[in-house]
Amino acid sequence: MTVYRYVREGMLPAVRVDRGWQVDKTVLKDFQLAKKSSGKGESKARHGGRDSADWVDRIVGRLIDGDEVGSANILNSALRSGHDLQFIYVDILIPALVDIGAQWESGKIDIYVEHRSSEIVFRLIVQLSLKFKRRGLDRGTVVIGAPKGELHSLTIAMITHLLRYEGWNVSNLGADLPADEFGKAVKNLQNVVGVCVVTTMSSSLSEAAKSISAVRKVSKSNGDKSAKPMVKCFVGGSAIRSDDHAQELGADKWVKDPRELIAALDSVLSKAS
Repeated sequence: MTVYRYVREGMLPAVRVDRGWQVDKTVLKDFQLAKKSSGKGESKARHGGRDSADWVDRIVGRLIDGDEVGSANILNSALRSGHDLQFIYVDILIPALVDIGAQWESGKIDIYVEHRSSEIVFRLIVQLSLKFKRRGLDRGTVVIGAPKGELHSLTIAMITHLLRYEGWNVSNLGADLPADEFGKAVKNLQNVVGVCVVTTMSSSLSEAAKSISAVRKVSKSNGDKSAKPMVKCFVGGSAIRSDDHAQELGADKWVKDPRELIAALDSVLSKAS
């Protein structure tokens, strides 16, 4: 691997100068010594722990520098190392966005850098969606969205792709959705198995509860025999603290990450069969 590729894949820190990249000599020497001691080639996939943090650190640097090609290279490198699509989203991109958001909140980066990073991630999701497709009959419909007051939809887009790749038909309602619209969506869609309301801000919790209530009103969970079959309601996002908290909002279950949502939906189907 060339020095240029190490830079573009986030493994070697560098500064953009005009049309090239400048690497500090001391940094390069330390990097070379580290490579000799750790062995050659890309490491095999490991989930969680230091491996996840390494990938996050690498892509955060590329995103902050506005390096879209380098960011894509890092994801491709992770895939070559044996990581799957869930790892790309759950263990790299989502934590990277959280990290960048925290840096903006603390004043370490400007808001334009945070916005630019988000736009790059959006385009990376599009690339991944074209690369990872699943064909055949769907397993049922899942409705996902964020309630009124929530303005970010990137994580919802990632979850949407993961669910589609798992065989679900997903109706992505985006962010900042009035509560009644969740109910309307469920009422007008076919074969709805579950609804996931994503909430990241405590100020949106009341709207999340209203959204779940709107879904309950159009499903058999309200006791109306003419209503649609009972739909499982899930809540996720950093504003949710526990299963008890989720149930206080009217949901059936708290899903702390996309992997748990996928497992929960699988469980709904297995119990129904």
